[in-house]
Amino acid sequence: MQGPIETADGAEKAADRLRGLLVERNFNRFEDVWLEAVEDPQLVSAQLAVFLDVNEALAAAEKSTGRSGALLELLPSCVSESTPPEDVLRLHKLLVYCFPANKEYRAAFSECFEKTYPLASAERVFYEASGFSTARDPKAALTRLERLLKFRQGAHVFHESGWGLGKVLAVDPFLRQVRVDLEHKKDHRIAANVVDTILEPLPEDSFRVLKFEGGEGLRRLRDEDPVRLVTLMLETFGNPSPLKEVKRHLVGVVEPSGWTKWWNRVKAQLRDTGLFRIGDRPPYHVEKLDEAVSYEEELVRDFFRSDWTRARQIGRLVARRTGGQLSGVWEKIRDRLLEMTKVEDRITAIEAALILERGDGAGTKEVTKDVVKGVFEKLSSKELAATLQRLPSVDDHRRVVENLQNTRSDDWREVASLLFKGNKNTLREAAMDLLEKSAPEVLRSLVDDVIRSPKSAPDALCSILQSHLYWTSGGGGARDSLEVMRTKGARDLLVLVLDLLDHLPHLSERRGRTSFKEIIGRVEKILADQDCQFLRNGAEAAEPEELADIYSRLVRNDSLAPHTKGAMLQCLLDLQPDLVQQTDIPPWEEDSLYVTEAGLERKKEEFREIMEVKLPKVFKDIGRAADFGDLSENAEYTAALEERDRLTKRATQMKTDLDRVKVITPDMLKDGVVAFGSRFRVRNLRTEEEIVYSMLGPWDGSPEDGVISYLSPLGQVFHGRRAGEEFEAQLPGGSETFKLLELGSFFDDESHEA
Repeated sequence: MQGPIETADGAEKAADRLRGLLVERNFNRFEDVWLEAVEDPQLVSAQLAVFLDVNEALAAAEKSTGRSGALLELLPSCVSESTPPEDVLRLHKLLVYCFPANKEYRAAFSECFEKTYPLASAERVFYEASGFSTARDPKAALTRLERLLKFRQGAHVFHESGWGLGKVLAVDPFLRQVRVDLEHKKDHRIAANVVDTILEPLPEDSFRVLKFEGGEGLRRLRDEDPVRLVTLMLETFGNPSPLKEVKRHLVGVVEPSGWTKWWNRVKAQLRDTGLFRIGDRPPYHVEKLDEAVSYEEELVRDFFRSDWTRARQIGRLVARRTGGQLSGVWEKIRDRLLEMTKVEDRITAIEAALILERGDGAGTKEVTKDVVKGVFEKLSSKELAATLQRLPSVDDHRRVVENLQNTRSDDWREVASLLFKGNKNTLREAAMDLLEKSAPEVLRSLVDDVIRSPKSAPDALCSILQSHLYWTSGGGGARDSLEVMRTKGARDLLVLVLDLLDHLPHLSERRGRTSFKEIIGRVEKILADQDCQFLRNGAEAAEPEELADIYSRLVRNDSLAPHTKGAMLQCLLDLQPDLVQQTDIPPWEEDSLYVTEAGLERKKEEFREIMEVKLPKVFKDIGRAADFGDLSENAEYTAALEERDRLTKRATQMKTDLDRVKVITPDMLKDGVVAFGSRFRVRNLRTEEEIVYSMLGPWDGSPEDGVISYLSPLGQVFHGRRAGEEFEAQLPGGSETFKLLELGSFFDDESHEA
C-alpha cells in the first residue's frame, strides 16, 4: 500500500505530465494520461485539488468545457473519506458549471455544501441568499454564491458611493445580516441578500487594501516589484490611465521628490515585460496589455496607425538608432517614409526626406540620396527658403542647411542668403556657418546690406548685433564676417537700432502680431540688457543735442513695454538730468488717436460692416458647418471658427481705437511750423525729388497717398520744422537730407473731404 508521501509524489508527477501536454496542446495524449491516473483512485483522492487545477487549465486552453467536463465525471468515483471536504465541494461545483442541467450534480453540490458548513454559519447564510437550490440558472447562482462568500468576517470591502473602504466585522446567521465598519459609516448592518449589490469585496493584495492597512505592502512592492505595484494601481483605478493619474495615486508610496527618477527606471522595466504600453505624448497613457508585445512591435504599430505628427516622432526616434536594436523597425517603416516624400505637402516631404537621410546613414544608400535630392530640387530657391521657415524642428533646420551644397549645388548660396534674411534664428545661424565656411564673401556682403538697410531684414540685424555684443563682452571667437560691426562706434550702433525701432510698427501688419512682438522683444533685449549697457555706451558717445533727440524718440515710441521704456529713459536722465526740459515733447496726448473726420468715418464704416455684415454671416457659417457633424474633422467648421475669432479680435481693437479718437481740426494748425493738418512741400537734397505731404493720422492714408502719419518716423522727423529749414533725418533706410520748401494747410484743399 502506498504511503501519503508516495501518493503525493505520484499525483504531482502525473500533474506535471498533464501540464506539459497542455503546453504542447496535445489534448489526445492528455486524455490518455488522465485515464491512467484515474485508474489509481487513491492517487487522485489524496491530491484531488491538483487534478482540479489541471482540469481548469484544460478548459481555459480549449476555451471549452466539453473535454474537461467529461474527464471531471471520472473523478467522483475516486473520492474517499480522506479527501478534503473543500476539494469535494469544489469538484461538485465544477460539475455544475460544466453540466448545469444535470439535477444529480446540483443535488450533490447542495448536499456537500450543507454537510461542509453548519446551519448557523455565515456560509449557509450566503448559500441561502444566492438562491441556488431553486435557481433556474444554477451557473449564475453559483457565481453569485462565490461572490457572496467573499464577505466573510475580516474581508475588506469598498463602498463606491462614498462610505469608503472598510472591513466585515461579522456575519449574523440569525438576523442574516453583514456587519461592516467603513471609513464613513461605522458599525453598519446590511442584509446578506443585498450586500453584494452595495459593497465590493476586495482582494487582500489589492491596491486599496494595502494602502488601507498602512501602505507597508505598497512600499515593499515599490522597492521589490514595481511592475506589480503599477499593475495593482491600474486594476484598481482604470486601465489605461493617464500618467498624471498614475502619479496622483502613487505619490505617497513614492516620495514626490524622487518620482521622476523612480518612474524613469520603472518605465523601462514595464516596457521590457512587453505587457505595457506607455505613451510618449500627452496625456501619456499607461496601459496593461492582455498579451505581451515587444517595444519594437509597438513602435511599428504606432507608426502605421498614427497621424504624421506622431509618425514623424517615431521615425526620428528609430532613425537615430538604426545601427542598434531598432534596425528591424527601420526596415519596416522605411518604405512608408519613401512614400511620404512624394506627398504634395512640402513640409511633410522634407521632414520625411530628412528622416530617411539620417536613418540610412547620411545618405549612404543611393536610393535615399536621390530621393532627398529630388525633394529639394522640386522647389525654386525662394520657395525652398519660404518652406524651411515653416519647418518646425530646430534640429531639422541645421541638418537641412548642412545638406544644401549636396541637394542644391547650383543655387545653395542664394538659398542660404534668403535664410540669413529670414525670421528663423536657427536657420540664420546655420546659414551663417555654411556661408562663412564655404562663401565668406557672400556673408560679408549680406552683413553690409543689412547694416545699410535694417528694415530689409530686422531679425538678421538683431542677430548680428547680438553676436557682436557677445563677442565684445568676451563671449568667444567672433565671425570674420562681422568685421564691419567692429568698425562702427557705440553711437552709430545705437542710431542703427533706434532707426529700426522707429520703423518696426510699419512691419506689424505684414509680419503678424506675434512675429512683431518677438522682434520688438529682441530689440528691447539689445537696448535694455545688463542695466541698459548698450544704450548707455551709445548715449555717452553722442553729442548733447543728439542725446535730446534719442530721448525724444524713445518718449514717442509706443511699441516698447512700459517698464523697459521707463528703464531706458531713466538711463538717459542719469547721464543728462535736464533732458526733460530740452526735449520737444509732441503736442498730442499719447492715450489718444488723432485722425481727420473723413478717416474716422471710413473706420466707423469698416467697424459697422464687421459688426452688422461679416460677423452675422460667419455665425451663420458656423451653424451651417456644425450641421455637417463630426466637428473634430470638419474643416468648414474650423475655418468658420477661425474667421469668427479673427473678426472678433479685429472689432475689439477697432472699438478700443474708436473710443480714444480725437478729430484733427483746423485750429490744431500752428503758424510757421509743421503740425496736425499741415500740408508741406519738401525736397530730398540727395535725389532732388520734390514731394507734397499732409501731416495727418494713421487712418488717413499712406506716403504713397501724400499722407504722413504723425506717429511714423517721417512724421516725427518733419514735426515742428519751419519753411526754408534744411535738416538731416536718420530713417530706417539710411540717412537723408531734406529742405522744407513750402508750408500750408490740408484744410485749404476743397477736395480733402472726398
